[in-house]
Amino acid sequence: MRNAYFLPFSRRLDIEYPAGNGRAGRRHIIINCFTPIDDGNMQLCQWLFRNDTEEDCPAQMLIDFDAEITREDKDILESTDSDALVDLRRRGVEYSMDSDRPGILIRKKLMELLVKHGEQEIHRSTISRQKI
Repeated sequence: MRNAYFLPFSRRLDIEYPAGNGRAGRRHIIINCFTPIDDGNMQLCQWLFRNDTEEDCPAQMLIDFDAEITREDKDILESTDSDALVDLRRRGVEYSMDSDRPGILIRKKLMELLVKHGEQEIHRSTISRQKI
């Protein structure tokens, strides 16, 4: 499995199946493109490129499997504060583990993109302090 992230909001997951499981030489490439709609919503578009056949793996099976994973991700995303910090230097009491590395990389690259274009992150805590 290989993951690639493309600024600002795209990802490519490339899965090559190993020999020995009946899938040798098969490959699935999943493209995710997500874009913010407003401060609390985003839109996700996803598609799959594959080099197997319907006989190897029916498309409906892949669609059903992907829908289950997407629903799980949706539940997690919708339970997360949409005002999460992008600038990791200000994270305070946030802890990370190895599985968080892709998200941390995305936040770091997004922050670099903002800085490169003269932008800054506006976080809820920043707005609260400005109003006082």
